[in-house]
Amino acid sequence: MARALTVFRVEEVIIYLDRGDREGAVYLKDLLEYADTPQYLRKRLIPVKASLKYAGVLPPLRGPHHPTLDGRCFTPHYREGVVVKRVGDKAWVDVGLEKLIVVRTSAKPGQRVTVRMAEKPRVVPKSEVPYYWGYSVTITGGLREAVRISGADVKIATSRLGQDVRTVLRALKETLGASRRLLVAFGAHDRGLREIAEEEGVRLDELFDHVINFIPHQGSFTVRSEEALWVTLSILNTLT
Repeated sequence: MARALTVFRVEEVIIYLDRGDREGAVYLKDLLEYADTPQYLRKRLIPVKASLKYAGVLPPLRGPHHPTLDGRCFTPHYREGVVVKRVGDKAWVDVGLEKLIVVRTSAKPGQRVTVRMAEKPRVVPKSEVPYYWGYSVTITGGLREAVRISGADVKIATSRLGQDVRTVLRALKETLGASRRLLVAFGAHDRGLREIAEEEGVRLDELFDHVINFIPHQGSFTVRSEEALWVTLSILNTLT
């Protein structure tokens, strides 16, 4: 099955293939990208797919780039949009308002862009936005490749066989304070990262800087991925 690595603050989700399950990876990618896309852009950007049959039950993210139906926005200075048409260096962009806006950009029709709203709107890179602006989703061939392409300077593996998080809190806080990009990895429902790494012919300690048990005395053989995600990121957030 496909499993996910989550970069801290969920700026990027890297899905690594587990036992070659590309269908599961694509399914997960479709759902994650649907959730990250503002509601007013979904009809233009997301085609009808079987994988999204029940996507409507997903809870809304309500991030800064997801304004409400009445147009209220966390930040009126930036909006996500999609290029509808272009003539020369001018493009008409749907940013969820009553009318399309015109900007100068090399973006092609159908391309998603971030627009700084001003008297003269302009397309800007996501890095310019001073707020959390969603995440990207990537599929890789395996755990080792996912770690390699993450670009993280600190890499943490979650494992019930790792160090008890309570014993490494101080050291972990120092590590996070010096980190620019943190990677947190999660395993499968039927086996952990250690076994997955061994199947790829590498030791877990060679791939990651820390192997930590964030749920000591968990009381069950395994913990659901979404539960492990909430617990782990909650603990890391208290340390930053």
